[in-house]
Amino acid sequence: GGAQLNFLLEVTRGNGKPVKSGVKDTEYGSPQLLLPKVGARPKNGRMLRKEFTFDRFVVGKNCDFAYTAALSLASQKKPIQTALFLLSPTGMGKSHLSQATGHYILSVFPDERVFYITAEDFTNEMVGAYRNNCIDEFKHRYRMNCDVLLLDDIHLLSGRTRTQEELALTLDYLYDSGKKVIFSSSSPLKEIPKMSDNLKSRISQSLISVIEPPDFMTRVRILQKKAKEKACVIPVDVIEFMAGELTENVRTLESGLIGV
Repeated sequence: GGAQLNFLLEVTRGNGKPVKSGVKDTEYGSPQLLLPKVGARPKNGRMLRKEFTFDRFVVGKNCDFAYTAALSLASQKKPIQTALFLLSPTGMGKSHLSQATGHYILSVFPDERVFYITAEDFTNEMVGAYRNNCIDEFKHRYRMNCDVLLLDDIHLLSGRTRTQEELALTLDYLYDSGKKVIFSSSSPLKEIPKMSDNLKSRISQSLISVIEPPDFMTRVRILQKKAKEKACVIPVDVIEFMAGELTENVRTLESGLIGV
C-alpha cells in the first residue's frame, strides 16, 4: 500500500473524450480536481496499527522525553536529528511510538514513503531477494525509495552477519540523504551479542531515548484511557487496585483490563 491511494481518473466531458486527473484541461474547460489524500499507509513492510497514534499514547515521566523526541522527528520535514533509537523492555510502548511517528508523518507529509518493518522481516526479505536473484531490487527499494524507515526489534539481528552488512550500507544511504530512521530495541547496543561494529557505529548516531516502566499514577491513567476507549466504566478503586498489582508493563495492564 502507498502513503495515499493514487488513482488515475478519467472523466467524460462534452464530446465524450476522457480527461486525466491532475492534467490542466485547456480543451474541455476547467482542470480536473485531484482526489484528496486518503487511505494513508506505508508503502512497504507491515501495516501500521490504526490505534498506535500519538493521541492514544499516555505520556508520563517514564517516557516524556521519548514522546517529545518522536513527535519532533515526525513534525519536521527536515529535522537536524534524523535518527531516533527507542530503548525499553518489552511491552513499554516503543512500537506504539514508532508507528505513531509513521502515522503522523503520513498525515502531514502524505507523499513520504514510510517503511515499517521488523528486523526479522527485513532479514527474511533480504534472504528471499538473494534466493530469487532480485537483491538489486531489494537494495534499491530501501536505499532509494524509502523516506522513513521504522525498524523494530533490532536486537533480533544478533549473529545475522549478512543482514547487518546490508543494513549498515542502507543506513549510509539514508543518512546521507537526510532520511528519517527510528530503531527500537529491548537491549542496549552494547548488550546485543554478535553485532558488527560497523552497524553499531551507525545506529549509535541516533538520539537514544529510554522508556522506563510507568509509575503508579501513569499506570492509573493508562488504565483509565484504555477503559474509555473500550467504552467501559470501571470504579476508581478497581482501577487503582489493578495499577498497584500489574506493574510489569503496559501489556499486562491491558490484559488485566480486558480480563475485568
